[in-house]
Amino acid sequence: MTVRALIPNDALDLISLRKEALDGAPLAFGSSNEDDRLSVEFAQRALADENQAVFGFYEASKLTGMVGVIRLTKVKERHKADIWGMYVRPHSRRKGAGDALLRAAIQQAEQWNGVSQIHLSVTETAAEAKRLYERAGFQEWGREPRALCWDGTFVDELHMVLKL
Repeated sequence: MTVRALIPNDALDLISLRKEALDGAPLAFGSSNEDDRLSVEFAQRALADENQAVFGFYEASKLTGMVGVIRLTKVKERHKADIWGMYVRPHSRRKGAGDALLRAAIQQAEQWNGVSQIHLSVTETAAEAKRLYERAGFQEWGREPRALCWDGTFVDELHMVLKL
């Protein structure tokens, strides 16, 4: 089991895992496969961008988990990074994958000059993910009621921050 930064050549694997995540956990993500913009070209550009990174968790040489982190680049927001797209396939959970991925994303954010806090959002239905984030030191700072709606079900989105 290893965690590594994905590179442009990993774009197809990233897209496949993301599609699986969006289909398998529709209330855990703001995007759906119907409106997700993750094309091969977009993924390759993102994976080559110095202001963002996507880390993959590999088990038996197969990508089974992912998390993205992006540094905000507007002048007044350069002190922040956002974590997005955390997903681990069900058979790889409870093996330290989420923790290892989150640690890699936090370490990346710490390496960006001037970044002093990391933000993320998690839906109220993702209790295990919220516990993972809390163990890493993230604190809830707000809640958006009925942030997402899927097949008539509404869920709140919790906003969390980690001060570095």
